[in-house]
Amino acid sequence: GVNKKGAMMESNDDYFGAMRLYRECYEDESKRTNALLLFNLGYCLIHGEGIENDVEEGEKIWRDAVALAPEEGSEEAAWFLYQQYSERGDMEKARHYLDIAADLGLEDAVMERRDNG
Repeated sequence: GVNKKGAMMESNDDYFGAMRLYRECYEDESKRTNALLLFNLGYCLIHGEGIENDVEEGEKIWRDAVALAPEEGSEEAAWFLYQQYSERGDMEKARHYLDIAADLGLEDAVMERRDNG
């Protein structure tokens, strides 16, 4: 599917092509139910891969991915949102997303929650 195609593009350093693919799919509302696609698009936006970085839009798209839980990709989006909010010192939001990621079974989140209560 689209996620594998995008991953192949990224592995060949074609971030622009992967970003274009993710964006085209995102613009098709019927494909906004793909949490992994939303995670990948958000990642590209936040890290400026294939596009000028836009943290605000990337985080919004990650929140959309989390809302699709338990779809694959929602746990990664929650984990990365946890990291974003932690870096900013917004521990209430960070904890919210850590709990979601851990509840969805993401191992790093489970360990983080266990180790840091």
